[in-house]
Amino acid sequence: MNKFTAVAIAIIILCFGGLIIWSTNNKAEHIDFSKYDANKVVEATDDNGLIGEHVRGKADSKVIVLEYADMSCPGCASMMPRISKLYEEYGDKVAFIFRHFPLQAHQNSRSASAAVESAGYQGHYWEMLEALYSRRSDWLYATGQDRTDIYVKIFKEITPDGDEDKFRSDMNDPKIDKKISFDYNIGKDKSGVEATPAIFINGKAIDMTDKDKTFDDIADDIKKLIEDGLKEDSGGDKK
Repeated sequence: MNKFTAVAIAIIILCFGGLIIWSTNNKAEHIDFSKYDANKVVEATDDNGLIGEHVRGKADSKVIVLEYADMSCPGCASMMPRISKLYEEYGDKVAFIFRHFPLQAHQNSRSASAAVESAGYQGHYWEMLEALYSRRSDWLYATGQDRTDIYVKIFKEITPDGDEDKFRSDMNDPKIDKKISFDYNIGKDKSGVEATPAIFINGKAIDMTDKDKTFDDIADDIKKLIEDGLKEDSGGDKK
């Protein structure tokens, strides 16, 4: 076997091994997704690690903004501040839901999602989500203990009184791992998500592929659909 062949085989094995690890991480075993409505708030069940849907705003709103996103995705990071403005503008009139969709090519997406969920155990889910997106360059290519330390540092910055030891431990909680896999698979199997960010308003997908549109244009599209939904829900007048 010549040197070139040996290197080629090693690369193939490495890539295949990485694919197996990623597929296993995102695998949701024995879940019947037909019993779930992907466009509604999903309550805590054994299937999602007993971690119910994180909702910002009014959980029982007739207008639901649902985002599937990858924590490492540059487009998701760019979209986050626009979505945050919508949070602030509509408050408890709309249900905003975030679901994790860690992509194969992004090494730290899943660990960052685990950090968000771990902060959620202490009531700081949304703050951690926004902080990790705004500080994405800090952890994007970090590895091992350095990566964990960065997540902990950001957590302590958003919640100085938070329990650091619990946060570290919870990042390895199998229930959190199950929740992330559930989010990914309901997106893939029920919503047909293939890329991020993927945003739905009451089940209607926002077109993220129009190259002539900026993220501000997309945010305007989302806002219009929200307004239309609120008018429809109130019988013609905005709530």
